[in-house]
Amino acid sequence: MRLNRLMFLIATTVLLGAGAGILTTATGWWLHVPWFAGMVSGAFFATTSLMGFWAYLTLNFVARVTLPRRVWRWAQALVLAIVLYDMLYWRYHLHAASAGEDSALFWTSFWQGLWPLVPALAGAFAKQRLSGRGSFLPALFFLYVFTILDSLPFIWLQYGWSQSSSLVNQTLLVVMACNLYLILVFGKLLNRPDGSGSSVMAERMETGRDGMS
Repeated sequence: MRLNRLMFLIATTVLLGAGAGILTTATGWWLHVPWFAGMVSGAFFATTSLMGFWAYLTLNFVARVTLPRRVWRWAQALVLAIVLYDMLYWRYHLHAASAGEDSALFWTSFWQGLWPLVPALAGAFAKQRLSGRGSFLPALFFLYVFTILDSLPFIWLQYGWSQSSSLVNQTLLVVMACNLYLILVFGKLLNRPDGSGSSVMAERMETGRDGMS
């Protein structure tokens, strides 16, 4: 990938995160803070999303080089199932074991684990249409698991601060928007011919480029 395309991807992702942060704060959907605070936090979340994306590309490339394709496929499915279980139940269970049962917090935790799965599935289906069947699981894995990982500090914050649920929702929303953008746009940038062979390695790193499943 040429440097100008990389800079375009970074800049547009940060702008998307800033815009999503402004939208979620200015409309009062989640946090009631000034719009410029939402812009700064959204840009920060977008930067976190970018770092997670490069981390996934590296992980995906190394795993495909060192592991059989089927092993990596099942490993992604297993990690996805563990993260989903943790979001839906286990993290609340650990809190309840020490602090007592709280039905309101349970349902808050449950829905915060469930709703990101919906756009993750939609994005994975869209990626499948663009890159083939083999791209569905890697895309779903990245969209759900890495969105949760990027938001994890704020997710655990709500167990010590009862008013942080809105911050968690905003974080998940902004990071998910950026991750959806990255997973769908990155492949298109790689598909543009640049007259060099430098994109071959990047194509192999990108999710689902050659039917990987």
